[in-house]
Amino acid sequence: MTEREKTLHQILTATQTGTIVCRLAATLNIPVYEAFRRFFTSKTYANFRKHRSLESTLSDPALVEEYLAEVTSISD
Repeated sequence: MTEREKTLHQILTATQTGTIVCRLAATLNIPVYEAFRRFFTSKTYANFRKHRSLESTLSDPALVEEYLAEVTSISD
């Protein structure tokens, strides 16, 4: 991956992270900073930040569902 591609990937995933966190906060009825903390420490987020991973190609709603499935499976 070129430096330009890396920079573009970082910008796009950072912007998308904000949208995902706001969706999570609304869905879970928690403060945005708590949603960010939880999402930032998740496996879903780690995979989302990897270039060319399945998660990096998903839409915001799909990533929210992926995260919710992750935390649901942990609590079961």
